[in-house]
Amino acid sequence: MAKGSTIQFQYLESTDPDTGVRITRLSPPEVACPRNYFYQKCFSNNGERLLFGGEFGDVFNIWLLDLPSGVARQITDGTGNNYHGAYLSPDDQFLFYTKSGREHRRVDLATLEEKIIYSVPPEWKGAGTWVPNSACTRIAGMEILAADQVTGGSGWERFRKQFDAKPRERLIDIDIATGQARVVLDQQRYMGHPMFRPFDDSIMGFCHEGPHDLVDARMWFINEDGTNLRQVKKHAPHESCMHEFWVPDGSKLMYVSYTKGDQDRYIGAADPVTLENENIMAMPPCAHLMSNFDGSLLVGDGAGQLGDVSDKEGHAFEADPWIHLFDMQTRTHRKVCRHDSSWAEYKGNTQATHPHPSFTPDEKRVLFSSDREGKPALYLADLPV
Repeated sequence: MAKGSTIQFQYLESTDPDTGVRITRLSPPEVACPRNYFYQKCFSNNGERLLFGGEFGDVFNIWLLDLPSGVARQITDGTGNNYHGAYLSPDDQFLFYTKSGREHRRVDLATLEEKIIYSVPPEWKGAGTWVPNSACTRIAGMEILAADQVTGGSGWERFRKQFDAKPRERLIDIDIATGQARVVLDQQRYMGHPMFRPFDDSIMGFCHEGPHDLVDARMWFINEDGTNLRQVKKHAPHESCMHEFWVPDGSKLMYVSYTKGDQDRYIGAADPVTLENENIMAMPPCAHLMSNFDGSLLVGDGAGQLGDVSDKEGHAFEADPWIHLFDMQTRTHRKVCRHDSSWAEYKGNTQATHPHPSFTPDEKRVLFSSDREGKPALYLADLPV
């Protein structure tokens, strides 16, 4: 299908049999339509448009769904379009995405005209999910030396091989206006999750990537000028941390913590200035958490067995099929609905079936992906009252 093509979606509503919550399937079940990564901006500010990846014609492209009308519009065409890391600009006028690991592009949503913001040098490849600062004037990116990139295998097998390869990677800071990039950190290490602290470009974050139980120091901060590299949290024995994210107001970095042999997981938070860490509360075995703007509410996805650990038997736990809501003021949680996603790889993609829940802008519903009806699809669940 061509850029600018439209498709009329037919929504299907159902009721969760256990919580009574209304669930709306937005996308057709016969076509894979996963959402983007959970901390990338996917909704327009008024909550009426939603970015997603659509595999129409057996090729993934980036689409924008007008929620009131149900009309989905194709925004990109061709191949190699990374919907997973795509995001909307703060003013909703543009969509940004990476193409084939080589170009970071901006699409004018009114005209669909594309502009290449940054081209990766030939000896490097773009890696991971690239994240803008709050003003969308700069981009935190990660590049891997092309000669060190593992191409054999797929999914979690490739993930482990890339970790073992100890690639040379570099954290970069891209100026959107000029397209110029500055290297902030260059290491012989598998890295990921580059990001700026919201509303404070002086602090950048990233992670040491790899199987969680083989990474003993995951989360890191560094000043934008490349100075003051510091570890966010020292892991306890047999502790792993994962899927860190900034509370959108910039007040703290939050993350999931778990220990080998423990069914529960824990919500953790780090102060970006003092590096004081807080173990906020135990929770069911969620893989991803995302907060509302001020961090007073979190939503999480109960997980299946982990693919991104080395000792799978030692980290086995009872799978949890629920979307959970957490109140940080009362330290309580409740179930929203079942997501029933398989967490299986989809055509070698490790992320497409992950629920990756997040709030709608009005904080009344939760968006998530699930392959509960066959292929990855988009769902909205009302929050319980």
